[in-house]
Amino acid sequence: MFTPDGQPADKIDKIMLLSLWVKALRKERAQIKDSLQKLQTIITAGMGQPTYPVSAHTIDFFLVYWKHLEKLVKDAQNNLDEIKEAAAIDYGHPQGDEEARTLMAEAMTAWYKKEIKPEHILFTTGGAGGLRVVFEALHERYKDIPLHRIITPFPYYGLYGDYPKHRLHPIEVMKEPGFRLTAEALEKSIIDAYALGKIDGGIPKAVLICNPSNPLGTVISEAEFKKIAEVLRKYPDLHIIFDEAYTEMTYVELPSFLQIAPDLQHRTVIMRSATKGLSMAGERMAMLLTADPKLMNELLTINISISGHAPRSLQMAYAHTMKNITEKEKEDLKNFYKEKVDYVTDRLKKMGAEISDPNYKVEGTFYVLADFSDMFNLEIPEEAVRALGKKGKVTTDEELTYYLLFKDSIMIAPLSYYGVSEKAGLMRITCSKNLKELKEVMDRLESTLLEARQARKTELLTHNYQQLQKIGDPTLYEEINSRLNQITHKTGDCLSYKSQLKELNSLHHTIMKTLLHDSPEPKIFPEEKEKERILAPRFFNTGEVSCVKKQVDKEWEEFLDKTFGKEGTVRKLMAGLSADERLEIVPWREHLASRPPLA
Repeated sequence: MFTPDGQPADKIDKIMLLSLWVKALRKERAQIKDSLQKLQTIITAGMGQPTYPVSAHTIDFFLVYWKHLEKLVKDAQNNLDEIKEAAAIDYGHPQGDEEARTLMAEAMTAWYKKEIKPEHILFTTGGAGGLRVVFEALHERYKDIPLHRIITPFPYYGLYGDYPKHRLHPIEVMKEPGFRLTAEALEKSIIDAYALGKIDGGIPKAVLICNPSNPLGTVISEAEFKKIAEVLRKYPDLHIIFDEAYTEMTYVELPSFLQIAPDLQHRTVIMRSATKGLSMAGERMAMLLTADPKLMNELLTINISISGHAPRSLQMAYAHTMKNITEKEKEDLKNFYKEKVDYVTDRLKKMGAEISDPNYKVEGTFYVLADFSDMFNLEIPEEAVRALGKKGKVTTDEELTYYLLFKDSIMIAPLSYYGVSEKAGLMRITCSKNLKELKEVMDRLESTLLEARQARKTELLTHNYQQLQKIGDPTLYEEINSRLNQITHKTGDCLSYKSQLKELNSLHHTIMKTLLHDSPEPKIFPEEKEKERILAPRFFNTGEVSCVKKQVDKEWEEFLDKTFGKEGTVRKLMAGLSADERLEIVPWREHLASRPPLA
């Protein structure tokens, strides 16, 4: 990867790099006359950009605050010989001004239905800054544990993985119904993390839960929270960290973990942010909550070393807003984003690009996941080569991201940036633009998806007709030929083409299985898909492929038993094939590519 200036970009945050390219392309295209690219505005739907108006309570506080200071300053300037300290903004308490913490404690007590005291609150410079304080504090406490593990659901917010002094251990929520965090999945991950820690020394020290989830948008129910609390009670050495940056943006009831499990409050740290829910991204205002005085002191020490303290006016503005926000204002905020989320979700369903699990539903945040794996194999635009540093076909979600940016002038985020396999073709769409812009985004995506599916249809038809000629059974030949002819003349919308591809893949499987069955020797065919894409389960991050090798080997044995029986010369010959040689067997490759994610 390269920056717009042509410099290597390996160490730059990937979302920030995308943003740099957006800015560069906008600047370049503004200088182009009479160009289609100039007319096609670049629309960004890949970053967590809030668009709901800033709270009136925030504005009211700032107006009063600065008006009062203005009066003090004017009075002081009329008599500079008499120093008035109030006319200058002095340093404050490093944990946060007492008035601001008292006000915020009252607001959080009402929010969590559990007493929060002023000493439980630490104001930080942004949510990212708050999380960094937590990570640094844990590192300082556990310096004797090299790269201690933090257990967190995958996919995860990218910042979690950027910190170099811990390692993330996955909770595989993409294997769970609706991609939700469950107590069972959590405990399995904890057990695995401790087992690995005994081997490499990276003992787990915390569980980190983003609720609502970024990027999934799922919310943990009260019933599941109770089960999760039971699991966490079994492992008293684990800190419990909640990233609640999107807690104001939930479309279902959001239970209070502190109320559900008050006995775990002393182990719990909660990060709250004004970035998304209060539309104050640029003000970098957030806070940490913990009832553990020892941990609070450690957090405070780190926070002082990083920033001294959060801006004093912002502390009060944040606290004042949270104390005074009404239920109606909360509902208005939710409805503003939910309308956009629902629109994009509906469009994806009509395109046949929705995520695969029918139980998956966005219940918080303004993100929606899409499956654009059918766009793989499109040709990388010449202009995008300067960003990607390569030519050829699109084979990863990052390459697809830059394809869409350079060719269709839209920016969405690949889910590989959040820990999912780059071969899955999953993308995150931010639903914060107005409906007109979101419609334009979805129209462009649908157009490209239709183009990709049409090309894939042509490719599959050609291949199926070629392989069909090798079938000796005239009845089967006529049946398949008739179905291929029917599909050849079909047109339709994006969803229709998805259905046609499904039928063509099914026919392809039938043809290959027949040819393999009829031949005394195994049929060897050239590869059609990248080995990595086939071997990697759809929702695994690439580093975990080796973890499922045993299960893939088991599937291979079952495949041989079903195809050749348990005995025979051909069966023995096939059993001796290496993993790479197996991929030359088309039905086996198709089995791997078409089966659901491994359990």
